[in-house]
Amino acid sequence: MACRECVSGALHEGIPTGREETIHGLPTYVSEPPSGPVKGIIVLIPDGLGWTFNNSRILADTYAKRTNSRVYLPDFMDGHAMSVSLIAHYDAVAGQGWMIGKVLPAIQMLSGFVPFTFFTRLAVTQPRVFKFFHDLRNDEASLPIGAAGFCWGGKFVFLLCGTSEKAANGKNLIDCGFTAHPSNLVNPADANAVILPLSVAVGDADMLMPLKEAKQVKDILEAKGEDTHEVVILPGATHGFAVRARPDDEKAVQLGKQATEQGVNWFTRWFDKLSL
Repeated sequence: MACRECVSGALHEGIPTGREETIHGLPTYVSEPPSGPVKGIIVLIPDGLGWTFNNSRILADTYAKRTNSRVYLPDFMDGHAMSVSLIAHYDAVAGQGWMIGKVLPAIQMLSGFVPFTFFTRLAVTQPRVFKFFHDLRNDEASLPIGAAGFCWGGKFVFLLCGTSEKAANGKNLIDCGFTAHPSNLVNPADANAVILPLSVAVGDADMLMPLKEAKQVKDILEAKGEDTHEVVILPGATHGFAVRARPDDEKAVQLGKQATEQGVNWFTRWFDKLSL
């Protein structure tokens, strides 16, 4: 499901440097490393604003450059991502002003949330996501594969790190995962199910994962092994901080950079280890 925190934040400026292709049947934004051999593949599973959201494409470019990996950002939502205009509607609802002036933006937000929630429900999207990873693993058997999920996409990283499904070649669908401010989790079940290496970044002010739940997830995952699982709880971070930080909020920007650093370090570490 979606809530107003899923569209909080800001649209980032910048020109993505990747390209659009069809990968395993899905429209996909592809970002390549600037030089050298490709160390691995990272599939970015985005927040509710989808594969065309400028922030997510810029983030994909950052991961490609920093990890020397090929990054795929597919349209797992089949064209049903929420509109970027909802960010402005959120600002109107959350800002100061007369209540009467918030009615129309609130209705517009609701009109965006309802179809998104229906068309991207788990029963519809999980088979699509898992098929992509099955096809990818069968096609790219020689390279390590990681999944990076944000908000809506975080649920799938937990599921991929917790599944015993194998590709046709007998390999796990992914080798490791990273997620920031995941949503739609069912805990403790989702955390208990995790098997593969997983790194999580979450804020202590995230309405979609309250601090008590974040600490529970941290205890469960890190009990599996601190070298293979980590949960970093960032003071002051709210939902969406890793993707939609407001450029004029220096603290939020730094928290976003910290989450990116965590993800980059995680994939670099595991890709290097798997390449030995």
